[in-house]
Amino acid sequence: MKPHFIIVLILCFTSCKDNGTTSTIHNDLNSPVIANVANSFTNTINANKFSCNSQNDLNFLSDSLTVTILSTNYSSGQAIIVVSDSSNATIFSDTVKSNKTIAITNLKTTKPKHCILALTDLTAKLTFVVVGQ
Repeated sequence: MKPHFIIVLILCFTSCKDNGTTSTIHNDLNSPVIANVANSFTNTINANKFSCNSQNDLNFLSDSLTVTILSTNYSSGQAIIVVSDSSNATIFSDTVKSNKTIAITNLKTTKPKHCILALTDLTAKLTFVVVGQ
């Protein structure tokens, strides 16, 4: 009985097949990652013909800001980004229609209260950051 058990055990371990990591599922596509904490807001997305409109309430104590936009692997669509204060006055806005890098430091303004991000058929990797100083 013991030799049969060992043979079955060996067959179980040697007949296993691992397919490896050849999966074609991209779980990070079209799933925004948002970090929204006091004095900091980050929105990152790896978009593939993705459309959405989102508004996030912000919690900033500072009126001196650093704003960064990074768009890479752009191929189509657009992103409109608007940051506004409590009276809905626009503090910062930009439209992304290409690969671009923007960094604005020491932006003196009123405290940001809302961030609107409107994506229309966007295919790109987009990161938007607002940080209070």
